Amino acid sequence: MALRLTLSLLPALVAAEPVLFEPNPFASGQQLRGQTEDSDPFGDAVEEPGPSDKWLRDISTRTKNHFKKLLQPLQNPIVQEYQVLTILDGYVNYTMQLVSNATGHEVVWNRTGRFLSEEPRALAPRKQELPPRARYINKILIYLNKEMEVVWNLKTIVDRKRWGVGNVITSSPYGPHGEHPERWRANGSFPLPTAAPNNSILLQDKTINLVFHIKPDVEEHENKYATQLQADYESLVHNINDASQKISDLRTRLWKMEDFAKQFIALPSGVWNKIDAN
Repeated sequence: MALRLTLSLLPALVAAEPVLFEPNPFASGQQLRGQTEDSDPFGDAVEEPGPSDKWLRDISTRTKNHFKKLLQPLQNPIVQEYQVLTILDGYVNYTMQLVSNATGHEVVWNRTGRFLSEEPRALAPRKQELPPRARYINKILIYLNKEMEVVWNLKTIVDRKRWGVGNVITSSPYGPHGEHPERWRANGSFPLPTAAPNNSILLQDKTINLVFHIKPDVEEHENKYATQLQADYESLVHNINDASQKISDLRTRLWKMEDFAKQFIALPSGVWNKIDAN
């Protein structure tokens, strides 16, 4: 039976999956970016308006607290997505090692040397000057969106590794090395991995649902800054949900890639048997 990872079920999942989910991921220093007590985006300090801010109509204190209440729980799913991707990264590294051992060559997956996400998803800072309470909420939104950028970057890396493995398999129609086993010599030392990754989210017979279905709290505001913040908040929620769906799809593709890799490794060298893994 698939399990749905929602915020309401988080306490139960903590007990069932202690490696993946912690009661408070940020308590043990597992932030995705460096953060100190002085840089806590959820701190209560708000800058007092200066002389140039008096003419601006700021959001109300109630609206500020409302947005803070909406944004603070979004840290948990972002960290969970990163933790899931960390497990998938170990999984694809395992598959890469299997293929490298069979071919005697390292799997090339990052020719450009770039690790940045190919999809620009970070929230751009507002160009206009914001009044204090609106600026406070905007800083929290920027912080969370930078965390999401880290998630997307890691997702891109894992997917590139998957493509790297697939390219080796697809471009080697004569088996792992295309030579008679007695004539083949490995071009490097690539030992077999010591053990396969072991985690419940990798089990195919009892699939855990990784997809979030977080519903944003939709509210109309008269204040123009509150309207902008509302749109950015809803975009962040959509971003989190979208990432979880793509991470779930990526896990399925990694399962298929491991099957391709095992089939490829078992093929006799020097015999045509093309596998289209991509």
